[in-house]
Amino acid sequence: MPQKSSPSSRRTKHTDKDSVPKTKLPKLPTEFIVRPHENDKDLTNVANIYVSPQLLEITGWNVGNFIKISKGLDDIKCVLSSWSPADEDKYDVNVVLISEYYLKLAGILLGDRVTITKSAVQPEYATQIEIEYLSSLDEQQAKKMIQDIGLIYQGLATSDIRVRTVNQDIQIKLAELSLDESSKFGSQAFLYHPRSTIVMSTKKGSILEIPPKFSFSAVGGLDKEISLLKKNIYLPLNFPDVFNDFGIQPPRGILLYGPSGTGKSLLLKTVAYGSPKCHIIRINGPSIVSKYLGGTEERLRDYFKEAIKYAPSMILIDEIDSLIPTRNSDDTTEVDSRVIATMVTLLDSLDSPVIIIGATNRLSSIDVSLRRPGRFDQELEIPIPDADDRFDILRKQFNKMSNRSTLTEDEVKVIASKTHGYVGADLLSLTREAIMRCISRRLADITNTDSNVREELDNVKVVYDDLLEAMKEVRPSAMREIVLEMPKVKWSDIGGQKVLKRKLREMVQLPLTASETFERLGISAPKGLLLYGPPGCSKTMTAKALASESGLNFLAIKGPEIFNKYVGESEKKIREIFRKARLSAPSIIFIDEIDALSTSRDSADSTNVSQQVLNTLLNEIDGVEELKGVILIGATNRPDCIDPALLRSGRLDRHVYVSPPDSEARLQIFRKNTIRFELESKEELLSKLVALTKGFSGSECVLLCQEAGLNAIMENKECQNVSESNFMAAMKDISKNITPEMLDYYRAFSDKYRTSVV
Repeated sequence: MPQKSSPSSRRTKHTDKDSVPKTKLPKLPTEFIVRPHENDKDLTNVANIYVSPQLLEITGWNVGNFIKISKGLDDIKCVLSSWSPADEDKYDVNVVLISEYYLKLAGILLGDRVTITKSAVQPEYATQIEIEYLSSLDEQQAKKMIQDIGLIYQGLATSDIRVRTVNQDIQIKLAELSLDESSKFGSQAFLYHPRSTIVMSTKKGSILEIPPKFSFSAVGGLDKEISLLKKNIYLPLNFPDVFNDFGIQPPRGILLYGPSGTGKSLLLKTVAYGSPKCHIIRINGPSIVSKYLGGTEERLRDYFKEAIKYAPSMILIDEIDSLIPTRNSDDTTEVDSRVIATMVTLLDSLDSPVIIIGATNRLSSIDVSLRRPGRFDQELEIPIPDADDRFDILRKQFNKMSNRSTLTEDEVKVIASKTHGYVGADLLSLTREAIMRCISRRLADITNTDSNVREELDNVKVVYDDLLEAMKEVRPSAMREIVLEMPKVKWSDIGGQKVLKRKLREMVQLPLTASETFERLGISAPKGLLLYGPPGCSKTMTAKALASESGLNFLAIKGPEIFNKYVGESEKKIREIFRKARLSAPSIIFIDEIDALSTSRDSADSTNVSQQVLNTLLNEIDGVEELKGVILIGATNRPDCIDPALLRSGRLDRHVYVSPPDSEARLQIFRKNTIRFELESKEELLSKLVALTKGFSGSECVLLCQEAGLNAIMENKECQNVSESNFMAAMKDISKNITPEMLDYYRAFSDKYRTSVV
């Protein structure tokens, strides 16, 4: 009898018979890298998307399926195809190839990350098409090209033809569309059918290029920076062998730095769209940080490998300071140190035409090991725009409005001159706010029963007054951290002091209005001004009025607030204030109670901290870095406590004594503060008060009016006016603080510095 095989032996034989080696398929990628399809001359391939044959096995899709490619909120449809198995080693499974014409149509860059899904619905057939073609073609040739492409969009352009209108018989009205419908229509694809699609009369001429989403010509106020950026990108990417001939390596990295809103991120996007033949890898600093150990470094290495593989390439890193923070900080972690070390190693190992461009608004937060030649070679500052740059930004913005604006060039220049400290983002916000006010103004005139709201809004135009009103709402972000929102104080709010007002206007406004004359004669504008005088004589209010009337950026600082218990923080705050003022020039730095910051170094009250703060202040005023376009105004009632070094020529060299108000000034103060008092025999009473308040300060005169009103209310809660008896009662409760000895004190200081008294 034959021996029966055991179950184990049967299993073994079965396994040996059926076992066939299979290639393990890779995991389906979540995102795909876009690369160009190399056979663009064959129009039958224009609408195709080429994927790996392995992807067809993973997904079960078939060649000829309609595929939707999505990038953010935008999407476009293509026809699925696959590349030859011979190209498997050339491209990875997470790469898709798209024709150059479709890339332009969708605004997709080489290296962009997209998602692809199968479209469940076939696109509709186009009923009518209008196309534009070159004069060397005839209508039959143009139709043949459209038929070869098959899947068409409005705006699709090749080297020979451009689709002008698809389904012209469909009337689309913006007022009747919802947001979803409008978006759907804008991304709708149509199929061409030689029998059912009518080609409208064609228009012969030159093909109009589809403008990119971002272009250098549309960026205002950064011509110099754009020129430097192009120079540092073009040669290293296109002619790296030229550098090798000289035995040096081409530049590898560029750092764009500057305040928020000046256009750093915009330049990164513009560089990407301005380099159509370059592989672009865009990284947002925090986006590649991984929760797993070594994950961040691995992602960084993968990006560099991809850049080298598809060179010439650019790696654009926004918010780069979050990726490579300085290792000198107490907040630096072990992960940060490893990422920095990885970045240094990758930069040093580059030998391909690859450029890394980083953007940050905190340049000092980037590790110093990366800020040297051979790594980030160039540091390009994107500054706060000056008046000419602001005009360029506004002009280009209003040019986009076509005929929807009535502003003249001179009016735009006036707005540009008034927007000190506004960055590009602020100017864009200002324009948007002006448009909103313009629309709101027109809607207020339209009744709810008006059926022609859309037609009415089509006639709305932005005017000069809309921008002036918008300026009240949109404030300069460059000054937002330290600017003090001052009340609107006018010169008329300050009684008397005609000589003081004239001197201040001459010292502050004259160098601005006659800057060319100053430069031609080689005269330097005054850098500093010291207001001194008894308490309550309008020193602070004078500075407010000066800033308000001159229209300059105003940084108000209270002396004692500068001091910090941590070593070096007080000096750091001084440097930061002056840095902001320089960026936002022309500007005024007003330091109230300046004697607290500049105590004489020979005084017994002087400490090491106060001396360091004073030294920093002196260096900022006339140190190595020139203080251009910034005026320092200090106010004090103790001028002799200020260190003499600060009062010398070239620093606070203009000394203005703010004296107690004279009789005329007191009369103006009383008139202004008693407007609603309904006084009987007003002029006679005011003249009497002026005589009784000789030697009073301005604040004491204001206090007298307030106390008189309070007495009137205490007598009668329903009182309609204030009587003379109320003033006399208030006079008994007010003591005069300005003494003859105090006036002698200020007179002695004036005599001591007579050569610099204005």
